[in-house]
Amino acid sequence: MRIAVVGSGSIGMLVTFYLSKSGHEVILLTNRKQQEKSVNENSLNLLRNDQKYNSSKVYAHTIHKIENIEPIDLLIITVKAYQVDEVLAHLENRQVHVKAILFMQNGMSHVENISYLGFSEVAVAVIEHGAVRINDFTVHHTGIGQLKWSYIREGDQVIKDVFKTVSSVHFNISYSREWRQMLEDKLIVNACINPLTALFLLKNGELLNNTHYQQMMKRVFQEVSTVLEIKTEKQADYWGYVKDICLKTADNHSSMVMDIKHRRKTEIDSIIGYLIRRAEKKQTQVAILPFLLEGIRAKEAQMGVLENG
Repeated sequence: MRIAVVGSGSIGMLVTFYLSKSGHEVILLTNRKQQEKSVNENSLNLLRNDQKYNSSKVYAHTIHKIENIEPIDLLIITVKAYQVDEVLAHLENRQVHVKAILFMQNGMSHVENISYLGFSEVAVAVIEHGAVRINDFTVHHTGIGQLKWSYIREGDQVIKDVFKTVSSVHFNISYSREWRQMLEDKLIVNACINPLTALFLLKNGELLNNTHYQQMMKRVFQEVSTVLEIKTEKQADYWGYVKDICLKTADNHSSMVMDIKHRRKTEIDSIIGYLIRRAEKKQTQVAILPFLLEGIRAKEAQMGVLENG
């Protein structure tokens, strides 16, 4: 099958690498000619446990000429949530033929209009692996987790067939029957960890090591629980889940911290903004979430965001 991955950051590179090892033709779509040249000259490299591995059957292509690689069996979108609409508009303008599409973003703003998409097969995914881009053709796999995915619209089950072929013990894939629940579970974690670590420039584990940070995170969790209507009897389990993720990723910086440090626009609107909009629809009063939203926007302004992606 021909698979195209839109988004050549750490996650896009990680997904491209492991899919290439399953015998598929995988194309990494980038918006930079220099990265296209680097990948095509050097292949795609992955670092894991101090070892370097080379990809197979990968080449890069600029997204501006995506119609040159049609037809596409599976299109995986790994760009930031605020870039999704631009990618979809580009696909529509170029009338690109795509059999199946998979979205892999933080937050949930990208699914607010997903029911209007004209693709016959649509799915969403959350990724729990840690990855850092070293250069234009090298990605460091820093933490082994899971890729969880779920159908919104099944179509011909192209995505299911692709993932059946991925057998690496270092890249576990699991299917979830309830796509909304899967995304909300990840949303809870992102809302509790990402904004606070970005505001204070912390590693994830520091939210647990400092009583005051942990108390702040607990208050965020309580407000998120109200918005998502998490039943009281289930809140202890969810809070334990959030703390467990903090512990397992204690030495990691959240993606929002990395965005702030590199002066990139964050996904705060897809995470916290989405929760605020949801609260407004239900006329639920929230105070902490707007504070976090404005705090991160202030941080972006302070750091001087250079790009929108």
